[in-house]
Amino acid sequence: MKEIKAYQCVSCGRKHYPYHDRCLGCRGRDFEEIEAEGNARLLTYTQLFALPWGFDQQYLFLGVVEFENGVRAMGQIKAQSLADLKPGMWMRPTWEPVRVQYGPVRKQYGEDVYGLRLEPMA
Repeated sequence: MKEIKAYQCVSCGRKHYPYHDRCLGCRGRDFEEIEAEGNARLLTYTQLFALPWGFDQQYLFLGVVEFENGVRAMGQIKAQSLADLKPGMWMRPTWEPVRVQYGPVRKQYGEDVYGLRLEPMA
């Protein structure tokens, strides 16, 4: 699995995902690259019905998770219904294509579109 990179402010230690030009805590500009480690706990989630162009799905689930080392991130959740989800549950993170499409539009500028995907753990 590809590493999920996050960034830690050198001045105040705040962790960011994705990268920001300035720290959201102290406005500093110096960061060190870190890895979002381990599995992630689901903090909150929602179901989207109005998807942007390029998605060939009726809906998808998005969630905000916190990794074991404190990195918070948002990603797509692999679930069939809202009943399968609850705050506090553990999720297995992966880095994979985020668009489910049937046809030639899955790629953007000739490349697959990758992002954080989250799978509920049993």
